[in-house]
Amino acid sequence: MKTIFKLVLTVLLIPVVLVSQETEVKGIEWGGDDDIANAMIWCGIDHQMNIEREKAYTFFDAAVTKDPSLFAPHVALAMLSNGDKKAYHIAEAKKLVEGKGEVSKLFASLLDITKDTENAGDVWRATWKKMYELAPDGALFVHFNYARSIKDVKERIMELEKLVAKLEKAERNSGHVHNHLGYSYYAEGNKEKAKAHFDKYLELRPNGYNAYDSMAEYFFNEGNMEDALVYYQKAKEHYPGATSARDKIKEIESKMTKKEEIEK
Repeated sequence: MKTIFKLVLTVLLIPVVLVSQETEVKGIEWGGDDDIANAMIWCGIDHQMNIEREKAYTFFDAAVTKDPSLFAPHVALAMLSNGDKKAYHIAEAKKLVEGKGEVSKLFASLLDITKDTENAGDVWRATWKKMYELAPDGALFVHFNYARSIKDVKERIMELEKLVAKLEKAERNSGHVHNHLGYSYYAEGNKEKAKAHFDKYLELRPNGYNAYDSMAEYFFNEGNMEDALVYYQKAKEHYPGATSARDKIKEIESKMTKKEEIEK
């Protein structure tokens, strides 16, 4: 039974593996020799780029369990963990990155940036910029993180728009980029464009839960608690473990209850 399950899983995820390996070959060395572990990695990457952290953690954890030789999932897991788990994944990532390429080592070096690092934000941005300069072609994960790390909102928007065009040309889903464009345009004060990108995100990723969470946050920031609650509930429906949606639902319902009591 387990053998059949593994075979089915491999067949279902082979297209994901092939596309991802082709686009990441010049960037971070994510994968290894185990096809099932590799498939789990790319699923983890997809969820991570879409800010679906709970699911990303599950896939990355499964990948390193299946193939203990992998380094990059440990970097991702360290960023998603705290305490002893974080320390464990940092140690594993640093040990396993030995002998890898410069982009991979730079990825692992992100774990050295802490709240005590001087100008931590600038160091973070400079690291992603260096990674992108070393791997401008093919490494869409690197390009995405470089683009979203840009401090200046206008420059960030320009780079994210450039990445959307790159993804569309490669016939890849660009939902996660539209998500960040939505937040970037909102930060710039262009709420109409922000809403349009959140709408596009929902169109491109209707089965994910973060697209609903982002739309909910848009309405929440606009003071529209009724619509915010609707979309947070949809996010939770798509994934009951979505902690952000669950917490926001409690917060909104509490505010609505207090408002009703005041109005009585």
